[in-house]
Amino acid sequence: MTIEHSDDDLDQLLRTHYHTAVDGVTAPEHLLRRVLIGVEPEHGRAARWMPIMAFALASASFLIILVSSRVVEVLLNL
Repeated sequence: MTIEHSDDDLDQLLRTHYHTAVDGVTAPEHLLRRVLIGVEPEHGRAARWMPIMAFALASASFLIILVSSRVVEVLLNL
């Protein structure tokens, strides 16, 4: 998710925030700040390309599945 935080640290922060919200306990202000900083979107050149790359990868995987299913269909009809 983010470069400056490990996934384990972010996971622990989100779990703590979730349990404080579900249990009805108010979360400490420092915890809320850490969670919000942990999930804040990145800025910069790489962050701009992320949606484009995600769409390109999704399109490529769709095309691979489409072609492979067509190949299987042709092979089964032989």
